[in-house]
Amino acid sequence: MKHEIFPTPVWHIQEGPQQLIDELLQGAYVCKNSVENNEKSNEGGYQSPPFSWDQFHPEGIKYIEDQLRKIIKEHLETEWIAQFESWWYNINPKGGWNSPHTHPGTDLAAVLYLTDTNGEFAFIPHTNRIIDEGYKRMRTKKGDLIIFPSDQLHMVLPNELDEDRVCISMNILLG
Repeated sequence: MKHEIFPTPVWHIQEGPQQLIDELLQGAYVCKNSVENNEKSNEGGYQSPPFSWDQFHPEGIKYIEDQLRKIIKEHLETEWIAQFESWWYNINPKGGWNSPHTHPGTDLAAVLYLTDTNGEFAFIPHTNRIIDEGYKRMRTKKGDLIIFPSDQLHMVLPNELDEDRVCISMNILLG
C-alpha cells in the first residue's frame, strides 16, 4: 500500500486577462533589450534580475494578488497575509531552459505564462527517482498562473518550439 503523507499543493489558474498578458509580454522584450541578463537558472536564454513588487504592472499586481488572496483563504484557511518579495522575466528561445532549482528564503513561487508552452515546466519529486515516476510536467498556456511551495525542486525543460517561451516568475512570503 502506498501512502501520500505530504502531498505538494500546486494551484493552476487558467486563462488570465489576455490584454494584461500581452502588455506584460511587450514589457519582457523591452526589459531584455535594456537590462543585462542575470542568468541565475537560465541556460541559453534571458533572465532579468529580480525587481521589487512595486515595479510590477499595476493591473498585474491586482490580478495576481486577487488570485493569491483566494488561494490563501480557500486552501490555507487563513487571512490574507502575503508579501511579494520579487519578480523577474524568463525568455527562452528554442533550446533555452532553466536548470533544476528552488526558491530559498520564500514560501511560495509563482509563474505567469506570457506565451503558450509545450509542457516544459517540470517538478522533480523529493523521493528517489527509482521509486517515483520521474518528472511531473505541467501543461500550461498563455495567461496561466501556477503557484507552488518554493522549496519544491523544479526546472524548465528545453524549449522545443521555434517561438520564444516567455514567463514571469515571482517569490512570495507568507506572514
